[in-house]
Amino acid sequence: MADSTLTREFFQGPITSLAFFHDAEYLLAGEDTHLTLYDLQSGNALRIGSVRVFSAQPIHGLRLLSNGRVLAWGAAQIAVVSNIEGFISNTTDNQVVVKKAAAPDWIYDVAPSPYDDASAVLATAHNEVVHLHLNGDDAPVVGSIISPSRPILYAARLKWLDQDTVLMAGGTIFGEILVWRCYVSESRSELLAILNGHEGSIFGVDISEELPCQNGTKLRLIASCSDDRTVRIWNITGRDGSHEKHDFAAPRETGFGSKAGLDDGPRAEELRPVATIMGHLSRIWGIKFAQLTEGETIPESPLSLYSFGEDSTSQRWQLNLNISSEKVSGSLKHIETYAVHDGKHLWAHAVVNKGDQTLIATGGADSKISLITQPASLTTTPSVSTHELLGLGFDEIVASLPNLRTLRSVRGKEIFSRYDFISDDRMLVTTNWGRLLLGTFRPSLEWREIELEDELNVEFQTCYTLQTIGDGAAILGTTSGKLYYFSESQGVKVLGSVPGKIFNISILSSSVGGLTELIVHIHGTSDSQYFSIDWCTGAVVATADIRGIDKRFVAISAARFRKDLIAIGSRHGFLALLRQTGNEFRPILDFRFNTRDAITGLVPLPTTDGQEAPLYFLATSRDTKYRIYEIEDLGEEVRLHLQHEVAAPSGADIEGGWFTQDESPELILYGFKSKNFIVWNETRREEIASVDCGGAHRTFTIAHDSINHNRVRFGYTRATKLYIFSQHNPIHRPLRYGTHGREIRGLSASGRYIATGAEDTTVRIWEYEDEQCGTKNSGGLRCVASTKLHISGLQKIHWVGDDYLLSSAGFEEFFVWSVRRLNSQYKGLGILCEAILEDKSPAADLRIMDFDACKVGNGSIIITMVLSNSTLKTYRYTPGDGFHLLARMSYTGACLTQIRHLGADENGLSALTASTDGHLTTWKVSFGGEVASHALVQVAPVHQSSIKCLDLQPTPEGFLVLTGGDDNGLGVTTLGPMSDESDKRRYTTSSRGIVRKAHAAAINGLVLVQRGGETFGITVSNDQRVKVWRVQVNNVKLVADSYSGVADPGDIAVIGESDGEKVSVVLGGVGAEVWSW
Repeated sequence: MADSTLTREFFQGPITSLAFFHDAEYLLAGEDTHLTLYDLQSGNALRIGSVRVFSAQPIHGLRLLSNGRVLAWGAAQIAVVSNIEGFISNTTDNQVVVKKAAAPDWIYDVAPSPYDDASAVLATAHNEVVHLHLNGDDAPVVGSIISPSRPILYAARLKWLDQDTVLMAGGTIFGEILVWRCYVSESRSELLAILNGHEGSIFGVDISEELPCQNGTKLRLIASCSDDRTVRIWNITGRDGSHEKHDFAAPRETGFGSKAGLDDGPRAEELRPVATIMGHLSRIWGIKFAQLTEGETIPESPLSLYSFGEDSTSQRWQLNLNISSEKVSGSLKHIETYAVHDGKHLWAHAVVNKGDQTLIATGGADSKISLITQPASLTTTPSVSTHELLGLGFDEIVASLPNLRTLRSVRGKEIFSRYDFISDDRMLVTTNWGRLLLGTFRPSLEWREIELEDELNVEFQTCYTLQTIGDGAAILGTTSGKLYYFSESQGVKVLGSVPGKIFNISILSSSVGGLTELIVHIHGTSDSQYFSIDWCTGAVVATADIRGIDKRFVAISAARFRKDLIAIGSRHGFLALLRQTGNEFRPILDFRFNTRDAITGLVPLPTTDGQEAPLYFLATSRDTKYRIYEIEDLGEEVRLHLQHEVAAPSGADIEGGWFTQDESPELILYGFKSKNFIVWNETRREEIASVDCGGAHRTFTIAHDSINHNRVRFGYTRATKLYIFSQHNPIHRPLRYGTHGREIRGLSASGRYIATGAEDTTVRIWEYEDEQCGTKNSGGLRCVASTKLHISGLQKIHWVGDDYLLSSAGFEEFFVWSVRRLNSQYKGLGILCEAILEDKSPAADLRIMDFDACKVGNGSIIITMVLSNSTLKTYRYTPGDGFHLLARMSYTGACLTQIRHLGADENGLSALTASTDGHLTTWKVSFGGEVASHALVQVAPVHQSSIKCLDLQPTPEGFLVLTGGDDNGLGVTTLGPMSDESDKRRYTTSSRGIVRKAHAAAINGLVLVQRGGETFGITVSNDQRVKVWRVQVNNVKLVADSYSGVADPGDIAVIGESDGEKVSVVLGGVGAEVWSW
C-alpha cells in the first residue's frame, strides 16, 4: 500500500504577525500555523528555526513574555511558546514547548502585564477584556470577562496603566472608538470616551506611552485608521468616567462621522481629533506610534507614526503638537512612503527603537518580510545613517573656499555645469564660468579648486560632457570639439580634437590598470571618433574615425560586444553594429528595435566559464522596457535575435543598467519615474533606492559600488543646485522573498520551472529548489522571469513543451510567450510575447475560461479554448504566421469551464468539456479548408452544479476523468471510443460515479498521478484541505488528508519527475505550497 503521509515541503503565504525578539537581534514571524525565527544580525537575514503552534489556524498576533517565552494567538486560540532560545543556541537540550488554550471569542490584542509575569489580558471582537493567567510553561488559563458593552469591533488595543488597571481602545464597525478602563481584580469597567469622526470602519488603533512634555506633565494619545483612508490622533489624557452610566441599549444613530448629541456640550471640543490627515490609496489596516528617543520631549520634538495599508505600502508621518492650558492641537505631515511589497495588503507589522534608529518590520499578503531602517528622531542625525542627501549651491562652495580665483565673468550667475563621480569618494565638477572643482566626501565633503590656465578656463566654459574613465581620472569634451584628460597626478591635458561639437562620450570598455576605449559622439552628424586611452597616464594609444552610419542616426550609447564588434545605440530606437579591423570600423548591420525611444544603454551579458565572448547583450530604453538580444556572428554578417522583452515593474523610463559581479549576477536598472529617480534590482524585484529629484529633464550622474550593489551615489541638478544622494546601505532589506501578492489562478510546471498567473495580471516563472543542502535557508521558489502584459487577472497558464508558454485572461486576452534559457552566467530566463490573439468578439469583453494545447508534427500548436459565452474555438498557431481559426461551435446557455484534448493532429481532434450545468460533453471536429464546426458527440451529467476542475489520464480502454465541482463532490468518469470508429474521434462515457461531500467546500483544483502502479487524485478546496484519493473505476478511497495554508486555491500541478515512489505537487491561491506524497 502506498504511504499515506502528506508532507509540506515549502510554504509561501501571507505573513500575519511579527514581533522583534531578544533586543531586536531577531524577528519572530507568524507564517500560517508556524512561528519562525529570523536572525537579523548578519548582513543577510537567516531563517534559523520554525515550530508549528496551531494545527489549522494562522498566527494572528505575537507578544513577548518573560524568560524568553512568546504568547501567540490566532482567531480564538492562544498558545505560550517556550524555549525559543533553543533555535538560537542550535541545541536539542531545550526543545521548543507549545501550550495551548481556547479564548471565549476572536482575539484582537493581548497585553502581558509589565507588573506580573503570570498575568495578561486580551481584547476580543465584542469589546471584552479577558484576564489570562500564565503559570510558567503551563497552558494559559482564561479568567474573568469584563465589558461595558458588546458592540462588534474591527480593531482593539490594550495598555496597562498600573498593576490592576488596563486601558482599552476599541474601534467599531460604525467608525466609533470606545475608550474605557478595566479594573481587573474588581471585574469592573469605566467608560472614558466615545470618539467619533471617522467615515468608515476602524481597522487599526494604537495607544501611545505617556509622552513627556517640556512643562513636566504627561500626555497620552490614541491613533486610529480606517477605510476612509484617514489617520486621526486623539488626546485622552486625564479622562474620567463621565460616560460610565451611558445606556448602550438606547436607540442611537449608527452612521459614520461625528455624531450630534452624545458629545455636545462643554467637553465636545476635547473629543475632537487633535490632528487628521488622509493617506494611502485604499484602506489603512494598521497604525503604530514610534517611541521618542531618550531625552526628547514634546512639543519640541515631533512624534513619528507609521501606517500600513491595503495598497501594500507603509508610510511615515510626523506629528507636531501645540500644547496650551486650554487644549492640545496638532498637525500631521507625510514624511515618506515605503513601497517594498507586491500586490495588496500589509497584514503584519512591528516597530521598535534600537539605539538612534527605528526598525520597522512589515509582512504582506505576498509572503514577503521586509525590514526598514529609519532614524528614530526627526530632529537629530543618527550616528550611523543609511543615506544622506546634500544640496549645494555654488555660493556655499565659494564660502568654503576663501582663496577662490577670480575669473572673467560670463553672462549670468556662476552655477554648476557638468560633473561625475571619478572614484568612490571624489567628484569632479565644472561650472558655466569654466571653473574646475574637486570634491572629496570623506570624512566630510570638502572642495578644492583645480588651478587652470586662463585659456583652459575659457575652454571649459563650453564643456558639454564629463565622464570618468578610471579611478580618479576623467575625460572632458567641449562644444569646440576639444577632448581633455584629468587626473590628480597628471592634472589637465589635451587629448585631441574632433571635427564638430562633442555632445556625448560613451565608454566602450575599461580594465583596471589598462586601457579605456571610448567613442566621442559629434553633434549634427552620425560620424563618431574612437579613442583608446591609458587612463592612468592619459596617453592616447589609438584613434579612428567611425563613418558610414545612416545620416539620420543620432548616437546616444555604445558598447563593445566582442573583440572586433561594437554597437552604437541611437536616440530613435536604432542600433548600428560595426566590425573593427585594426583601426578601421565598418558598419555591418542597421537594426531597428521595437521602439522609437532612445536606446539609453548597451551592456554585454556576463559570460560563463570557457566563453570567449558574450553571446547576448542588454539594451535599455526610455519606453520603460529592457530587452536581451542573442548575437549570431556568421562572419560576413551578424544577426540579432530578440530573446527577452519586458517592462520593468518599477515603471521607470530606463536610463541604463549593469550586472553585479557576483557568482550569480543580478540585473540592476535605473531611470526616472514621475518626479523620482529609481534604482531597481530586477533579479530580486526590489527597489534599491528612490530619490525625489524633480523628474527626468536634468543633468545627472550615477555611480555604484562594484561589490555591494546597494551602495550608490546619485548626483543631479535641481534649481541650479547640485544635489548628491549617497546610500551606504539600503533603507530596507528583505528577510524573506515573496510571490505575487494577489491570488494565483493558474499553475503549470515544466521540469524544474513553474509558471504562475495571478490576479495581479503578471506571469511569473519560478525555479523550485528542494531543501537538499541541509541548510535552513536552502530550497524554495526563485523567480527567474516576470512579465506584466495582461490587463486583467489571469485565468489559465499552460506550458507547451519547454519553449512555449500560453496564457489567457479576461477581455479575451490570449498570449503566446516564447521562453528561452540563456547561455550566460546571468540566470534569468528570456521571455517575450511572441503573439497575441486578435480574433475577438465585437465587445471583446469575454473571459477565456480554459484552453488546451498540443504541438503537432509540423511545429504548429493546436489550441482549443472555451469562452464565457459557451463558445468553443480551435486555432492553429504557427510561429511567424500567427493564428488560423480551424473550428468554432457554441454550447447551451451554460458556461463552459474546462476543456481537454482527447486527441489532436493536423487533420482534426476530439475534446472533452465541462460546464456550469455539471455536465461533461465530448466533441469531435475534422479540419478542412474552411472553418469547421465542432460536432457534439455526447452530454453526460456528473455534478449537481458547476464543474470547476478536471484532469484525465489515458487508459487501455480510453480515458479516466476526475472532476471537482461546486457541489463539493468528486466525480469519476471513464471514456471510451465508439466501436464503429476507426480514427477514434468520437468518445462516449463508459461509467460515471461521484463522491459526495469529498470536501467541505468547492473543489478548485485536482490532478491525477501515478504511483506504485496505481492511480491517485490529489484535490484542493476552499476548505483549505489537501486530499489524496486512490481512484479506481468503481472505488474511490481517501488515503491522505492535511490542512493547507493556502486560502482560495486556484490550481494545482505536478512538479519534477516522478520516480514512481514520490510525487510532488505545487498548489497556488493566496500564496503557494509544495507538497510531497
